[in-house]
Amino acid sequence: MASNNPADGHNDPLLWLEEIEGERAVAWVEAQNARTDAALCDDAYRADFDAVLKILNADDRIPFVGKSGDHLYNFWKDAAHPRGLWRRTTLASYKTDAPNWDVLLDIDALNAAEGISWAFAGAARSPDKSRALISLSFNGTDAIEVREFDIAGKSFVAEGFFIPKGKTQVNWQDQDTLLFGSAQTPDDTTEAGYARVVRKWKRGTPLASAETVFEAEKQDVAAWFGVNCRPTHRRAMYWRALDFTRSHIFVEQAEGPHAGQRVRLDLPDEVSIGCDADDLIVSPKHDWTVGDITIPTGAVAIINLDRFIGGARDFEIVFTPTPTRALQSWLETRHGVVLEILDNVRGRITLAARDGEGWRESPLPDLPDNASISASAFGGEDDADLGEDVLLAVTGFDRPTTTALWHGAGALEELKHSPMSFKADGIEVKQCHAVAADGTKIPYFLIGKNLGDQSTPRPTILYGYGGFEVSLTPSYMGVTGKLWLEAGNLYALANIRGGGEFGPAWHLASRKVTKHVAHDDFASVARDLAASGVTSAAKLACHGGSNGGLLVGNMLTRYPELFGAIWCSVPLLDMARYTKLLAGQSWIAEYGDPEIPDEWAFIRKFSPYHLIEEGRTYPPIFITTNRTDDRVHPGHARKMAARLEELGYPVWFNETVAGGHSGAVDNSKQAQSQALGFAFLRRTIAK
Repeated sequence: MASNNPADGHNDPLLWLEEIEGERAVAWVEAQNARTDAALCDDAYRADFDAVLKILNADDRIPFVGKSGDHLYNFWKDAAHPRGLWRRTTLASYKTDAPNWDVLLDIDALNAAEGISWAFAGAARSPDKSRALISLSFNGTDAIEVREFDIAGKSFVAEGFFIPKGKTQVNWQDQDTLLFGSAQTPDDTTEAGYARVVRKWKRGTPLASAETVFEAEKQDVAAWFGVNCRPTHRRAMYWRALDFTRSHIFVEQAEGPHAGQRVRLDLPDEVSIGCDADDLIVSPKHDWTVGDITIPTGAVAIINLDRFIGGARDFEIVFTPTPTRALQSWLETRHGVVLEILDNVRGRITLAARDGEGWRESPLPDLPDNASISASAFGGEDDADLGEDVLLAVTGFDRPTTTALWHGAGALEELKHSPMSFKADGIEVKQCHAVAADGTKIPYFLIGKNLGDQSTPRPTILYGYGGFEVSLTPSYMGVTGKLWLEAGNLYALANIRGGGEFGPAWHLASRKVTKHVAHDDFASVARDLAASGVTSAAKLACHGGSNGGLLVGNMLTRYPELFGAIWCSVPLLDMARYTKLLAGQSWIAEYGDPEIPDEWAFIRKFSPYHLIEEGRTYPPIFITTNRTDDRVHPGHARKMAARLEELGYPVWFNETVAGGHSGAVDNSKQAQSQALGFAFLRRTIAK
């Protein structure tokens, strides 16, 4: 009897393309790459490649830093060091035009010595800052190898901590103890491919003897943890991630009335929390009635952690959202809670602090009105009373990024600013609104020269994502500005449902059975752009990656009449098989489970691979993927391209060998990806 399970691939003749290193599959990829190169890699492509690489390798870029102890740490890639340098300096030196950098680890030199294509994936410094846990990824994979590193000696520690390659989370509990979760064996790994077990490992003992301290179930997404080494607030927290949005959260404190006890926090399953010092801060994804109050969806509320564990429920509300004002994140400081807010998709930073009448918000000084602004801690992790300094990054579509310090009062202290990468003369930014089928207003930004000129439709790129509560906000368009806007073309950024621009409800409006709503919103924006006269369907391309690749894949199969071209990067496309491919199982809460017939009934309606039809008119599509992507399987992109080609549709395909899901292991790979995409657009909508 034929299988009725769409996830088993029984009726998929292109299943062989899922064999990542399969001989037949690799030969197909090489032939497709050669065909794409022959079509797109002309003189204009090479000029674009050089222009992008110059931007990415510019010596006057901001060296973004994090503060730990007395030093500022930075990871830097340039033409001479394509895989990068991990280095540090002091704040006083960093404030100069030419900081004195102390190079700790040269990844290119490491690769030459070991004959392996490592990419730097982060460093966690020990409590006394003398050691670090260096995470190394092979060509950009999510899976990492972890090695202990002596910072003063600038060398890996012989017989030090070492965790073999796996999807791993690791951090110091004290100078001689690690907590880690690593998907090394089937018993250690959830069905989603992440760590199921958290272990405690003492220095000088075998890795295999590490004590199990926390476990999730096999069907859960993962077991996560966090470590707080702040004096007088030492604690470990554990998350049993039931799915991508729901968790059971536990805390184990080293000090205070509940020291040594593992306590599950009495919280909703869908909630964001913070706990850096005395207080527990929560932001529920749904209205939560607790004690005598209801904490609204997306609000921020606070209570003393020890009192909460002891049974108190008298939360104080710190922030309440409005229909257009939504929380993005928060940061605990000595001065109060710094709130990162979107107000109609424009960045706002405010300080919420207690006074005699409760909590009050006040805006941080001297910040622009129309930009994206992020806030992060600048040191202070060893201070019992929380840190004082906040590092701000400010950016906009036509505004190069600047960074500044805020010390809790007074004016900002500017640290660094990015160079101009393109000529912004005449560039305008306009926020517009499309109207969805249900009447909801869908905002989008339109960027380009002379936006009031609607006399001739112009080539336009429409970008979107629409998932996982990810917000798309203004950011400097260095590459797109140089290759696209300078020529008089236009760019649009859509804030469709599924994202987080207007809080959790904006996300929940497009999840599982309503996932198609994000795609319908995007189509509404495309129609609005054409109706405005600035572009036309023939001149409009859409672009998206990962979940955004699923989005634009649906534009091809569901709304082909609205676009002249589709640029689809590292996409999900086969929604019958996605749970069987790499990390796909972890996204069931977003998309649904295709092995449940009632859920496959709605999933199939937004599965581009299954929506391809013979005899339709589809715009040209450019599909990209990466062979070392261990998050979204390259089989999605391969099979979609092969099926379209079989039916005679215009499709170009490119698969890089290194880069992982981000494709960003070195700047040349990013330059190649960008230049190929814009070459495709020149061939289609910008002829």
